[in-house]
Amino acid sequence: MKRSTLMTLLKAIVSLGLLSFFLSRVDLFHFLRALSSVRLSYIAIALVIYLFGQLISSVRWTLLARALGFQNPWKDFAVYYFIGMFFSLFTPSTVGGDLGRIFYLARDGSKEKEGGRAGSMALATISVITDRAVGMAVLIWIGAVAVAVFPGYSLPSAIRYLTFAVALGFLLGCVSLPLFSLLLRSREGPVWKNLRLALQAYRGRWHVIVQTMLLSLIVHILQSWMQVLIGHALEVEIPWSYGLIIYPLVGTFSALPISLNGIGLREGGYLFLLLRIGVSSEKAIAFSLLWFIIIALDSLIGGLVFILRKSPAPSALVPEAED
Repeated sequence: MKRSTLMTLLKAIVSLGLLSFFLSRVDLFHFLRALSSVRLSYIAIALVIYLFGQLISSVRWTLLARALGFQNPWKDFAVYYFIGMFFSLFTPSTVGGDLGRIFYLARDGSKEKEGGRAGSMALATISVITDRAVGMAVLIWIGAVAVAVFPGYSLPSAIRYLTFAVALGFLLGCVSLPLFSLLLRSREGPVWKNLRLALQAYRGRWHVIVQTMLLSLIVHILQSWMQVLIGHALEVEIPWSYGLIIYPLVGTFSALPISLNGIGLREGGYLFLLLRIGVSSEKAIAFSLLWFIIIALDSLIGGLVFILRKSPAPSALVPEAED
């Protein structure tokens, strides 16, 4: 059995195990009742907000890629981004979506880059990794600030300190980038070469990083607002301040690469955090399911775009992206 297949199988086992564990601890009747009484108007608003947020995210990626020399129009980046959303959701790992974005940008932007297809692939990879890093850094900083500013919620000390530690780690990593660049000069290999290239590309373009961080802030604030809206849909009052805590914490926790696209981890995160403010287990799991449904429905737009573009089959993306 291939290592990738084994890892996917193990992640599936973790996800199924966690889901089974959490579902065994809820009353099925009350869970279904909570779902059947959902106020769909709030879900419709959340769908629009999430879609708008992803469009802003595509602008963020556009700025990062253009700093590397890609001159594709924004609509191309939006199309690639939505196709990546589709692959992230409907492939065993979110990496599938990133590989999809890299593939399309390298293919359609190759004429703009020196070094041919290989150079385009390296730069496209850098743009996607940087896009991920900026988004994740801002997400965890929002969570850390919210935890510090709103200390009234009964979060365990371990979670508070871990959140602060991760946020501090990102901050120290950003501050130490110049030193890191010096250390990389003696390193050989494609990974180190790409890291050096990334640091060189964005050196002197810090305004781009600041702009993309501000866009990330907008996106994450919108998605924190969605937590409040989903609460209203379930007739649960979730304070704005707590939305700024649960979304970053659950988002960071579910990003751990030990389950299929965060399935199981996400449900556990929402269950744990919503129980802290008196939300029932049934509504907490229903909350998680509604969040997943919103993401899935908006991600289907990427699948439609993928079909209409007569794109290569998903199985062809990974081999070409790794050449």
